[in-house]
Amino acid sequence: MAQLAPLKLEVTGEREFVEASKAREFVALWTEQLTAHRQEVQAILGDTTTEGDLGNVVLCDRIRLSDKSFSDEAADIIAAFLKEPFMGGRSIASGILYAELDDIIAGRMTEMGLHVLQTICDAFADAKLVDVNLSDNAIGQQGIGACKTVLSKPSLERLALCNNGLSEATMEEVADILTNDESGTGCVATNLTKIHFYNNMSGEGGCKQFARILEKSSKLTDIRFSSTRAGKYGSDIVTSALDVALEEGRNANLEKMDFCDNNFGNKASQDALFRALGCTASLSYLDLRDCELEDDGVKKVCHALFESDSALEHLDLSGNAVERRGAKQIADYIRDSGGKLKVLCLDDNDLTSKGVVHIASAFHGSEDGHAIERLQLNYTMCGAIGARALIDAFGPDGKDLPNLTKICLDGNSFKEDIVGELEVAFDNKLVEMEENDSDGEADDDLSDEDSDEEEEDENEEEQNGEVDALTDAMNKSLVV
Repeated sequence: MAQLAPLKLEVTGEREFVEASKAREFVALWTEQLTAHRQEVQAILGDTTTEGDLGNVVLCDRIRLSDKSFSDEAADIIAAFLKEPFMGGRSIASGILYAELDDIIAGRMTEMGLHVLQTICDAFADAKLVDVNLSDNAIGQQGIGACKTVLSKPSLERLALCNNGLSEATMEEVADILTNDESGTGCVATNLTKIHFYNNMSGEGGCKQFARILEKSSKLTDIRFSSTRAGKYGSDIVTSALDVALEEGRNANLEKMDFCDNNFGNKASQDALFRALGCTASLSYLDLRDCELEDDGVKKVCHALFESDSALEHLDLSGNAVERRGAKQIADYIRDSGGKLKVLCLDDNDLTSKGVVHIASAFHGSEDGHAIERLQLNYTMCGAIGARALIDAFGPDGKDLPNLTKICLDGNSFKEDIVGELEVAFDNKLVEMEENDSDGEADDDLSDEDSDEEEEDENEEEQNGEVDALTDAMNKSLVV
């Protein structure tokens, strides 16, 4: 028998402050939509369907209240509608699984914002929420308490708290809620598959609290912990907790990791990250932008990714002070990964044209053409030599990179004739280069690098030994 999927309720229109009158309009619209949906369900179930049967049907399983700032009275009206039995049946809130509650208190004074948050969140007391997004709400320590009803759901699997201004103290309260197991049946963190913390200000202390959450986690497939002012020691704490979790076989199916804007400059962080990445066979997305990795750290990352044999599709190593030697390691990984990578971002690195040549050369040799769709090399000190290497890698009519849809080369140094060659080769795939330095002097000092290559190669042999030792240790830890 055919079945109708439950509805998604939304607040329509542009971003605005919602007063009581507007809230009533939303409720009237939702009532109309739900009534029509209920009638369709009844038609499918047939004439023998009782009111009791209809009353148990989940008419709506998701709601989006995002990008509206609600007055106290508006929040009360919406919460009352969600909690009340609908047409004599179950409440709408009781069937909600997915709640988009991001950006719902913009511009509100603290006390009023807290009232709105608590009113809306408490409306879901009877819901078995699976996915909650509370991002873009200015949540202080009191705000977390106001959101406790939705944060403490045993059913919760996916949680986003991005751009909330979470402090160390607030992160501690979040960790307390997510790791609490007073009932003895398991905590929320154990059941999470996705956890996103981005653009908060929790610092090193927040890293300790995030580590507490990781220590209890076991099913995570999607982790975002970025731009939290972690610092070196905070980053050490997070990578160590991740390393331990993966070594113990927890979170073994990680698919997405975003640790952008952490500081992995310490050897301890790099080694823990190396071991952790080596255990991520399912990883498809990795963002390590602005992580202070430099060439040595990038080498460890690339080697670990190769060891994990994951089918990585998205790799961002932008802003890591990567030079020619690091570019060679990235190129070796691209080559060894079998052409699976779809997105490569290396912006804001000191690759020079020689580093870009290494990257370009890695795209040669695939029988069916490389899978790469987007290549970002903005602000990489690239000049004519690197540009022509990329054109050569693209091949006649793009036959060697048939999937490429976008190439970004802004902020480099190409003379007018080189810009013309790039435009002819890549056509509309080439993103406009508004910050190009038309002097074309980027390649002038490349000869000076040649004298350093022998010394760099000697250093690389020493680092190879260190990476091999880490690999051996990692492999031993994986032996059952």
